[in-house]
Amino acid sequence: MGNHSLGDTIRSLRKKAGLSQEKLAEGICSPVSISRIENGVQMPSSTVLDRLLAKLGTSTYQICEIYYKNEEQQRFEEEAKKISRFIYEEKIDKAKSLLSCLENSAKANNLNFQHYLLLEASIKFYEGENPHEILSILYEALGKTKKAFDFEDFRHVLLSLIEANILNIFVVTFYRLGQITKAIRLGEELMSSLKRHKGGFAEYKILQINLALNLSQILEKEHRYQEPFLYIEMAEELSFLSLQQSLLPEIEFVKAKLYHSLGKDEECIPILKAVLPYMKLIHKKDFAHLVRKYAKKELGLNL
Repeated sequence: MGNHSLGDTIRSLRKKAGLSQEKLAEGICSPVSISRIENGVQMPSSTVLDRLLAKLGTSTYQICEIYYKNEEQQRFEEEAKKISRFIYEEKIDKAKSLLSCLENSAKANNLNFQHYLLLEASIKFYEGENPHEILSILYEALGKTKKAFDFEDFRHVLLSLIEANILNIFVVTFYRLGQITKAIRLGEELMSSLKRHKGGFAEYKILQINLALNLSQILEKEHRYQEPFLYIEMAEELSFLSLQQSLLPEIEFVKAKLYHSLGKDEECIPILKAVLPYMKLIHKKDFAHLVRKYAKKELGLNL
């Protein structure tokens, strides 16, 4: 959508969301107006535009980002995506090295720096750094766009993808600090907020899956075995329905642990046996080691 007009952008977002002009217009304006906006014949009022973009899971400032990206901005985003992928693939040294190269360009604007801080916090969390230090980075990152943020009630606040990811790391960091109730409440509030993004963008679906996975693990560690099943089944269903299955091995591992906790080893063992070779295949060595260690300690299995 790089250099497209506003109409082209709205059309592209609408199609990506799988909405007809009639469905997008519903409760906002007429389908004819949508057609005229998309064809560049009519400019929407700021109120109509905000409502349309909210329905499409984005906002005016995110659209402005699309319009004014230059080559350096595009390079920053490409490198940031590489860092995220390195973190997922457990290639932390590569992620840290690439992040250090982005520091200067990250300071070009608040959104870039917010993304930079998110990546920094993610790396530190993965490495098990001091949770208080991670929390400090997260507060700074969120403050770039949400200076007065109500952690107790934000389900009706439209969040950017970066903001939502920051809050997801807040959830697991609060848990690591022993603030269990705070972590669970924040996670549930964030889940309610994410459900408002009905556009169906892949990135929001992945985040929703990740959050459901985190909540299930937190509740499982608190020995609340029925509740996490609801979240793990949500994560599993979202993975299949949205065809976003990158986190499926982690989901199935947590599901296996829940079965074991409930005394259902006949359900647990086949999952562990299926998950481990896949982890090896995608080179997630640390996670594969965790699965083997769990199987040996809890079930006496040598996988």
